[in-house]
Amino acid sequence: MKHVSMIAKLVSLLALGAAAPLAFGMTTAQAYIDSYRGRTDIPVPVSIVAPQADDSLVGARVEVEFLVDGTGRPQQVQVLSATDDAFGMSVRNAVKQWKFEPARLNGTPVARKVLLPVLVSESE
Repeated sequence: MKHVSMIAKLVSLLALGAAAPLAFGMTTAQAYIDSYRGRTDIPVPVSIVAPQADDSLVGARVEVEFLVDGTGRPQQVQVLSATDDAFGMSVRNAVKQWKFEPARLNGTPVARKVLLPVLVSESE
């Protein structure tokens, strides 16, 4: 059994935020989403799609960068590094389907850059 862990580091010129680790399972995706509720300074995940991963990918790492636009959609999703190219593309394709509540500045939706490291690890 494996977990896909994600730690999102939301980066902008004015703000830096960090997300809780995400392990895809029955309730962990919702817990990841819930950990952001109420934030307005960073994009808040509303729905996420898990990348495809099997036990052979334990130890695989991917780093993805993207922009969450003012409508909450990921744009310009690119793999910065990946220990497994196919898994890197799986993460990229999954992130393209995510939806966010956009960051807000003085109540106005604004775009923010996101850096998302992903690690496949053994489940507990």
